[in-house]
Amino acid sequence: MQKLVAEIMAAWRRAERLASTLPPDSPEHEAAQRACNRLRDAYQELTHSGVAEALTAAEARLLLKDAASDVDSG
Repeated sequence: MQKLVAEIMAAWRRAERLASTLPPDSPEHEAAQRACNRLRDAYQELTHSGVAEALTAAEARLLLKDAASDVDSG
């Protein structure tokens, strides 16, 4: 479950970075912003519902490194 939380957090951050680089009135910016909102909501639902605990920055880095190795080997 912690790996899922880390992956959602990473996707949320990527969507935020993408949204910040796009023109504010563009359809792409709107889509990136909607993705940010959905990913934030998913992260908060998992962590606030008690299904999973929020991650520390160190835990997130370790889990994302592990997830990246899964992708590279898959």
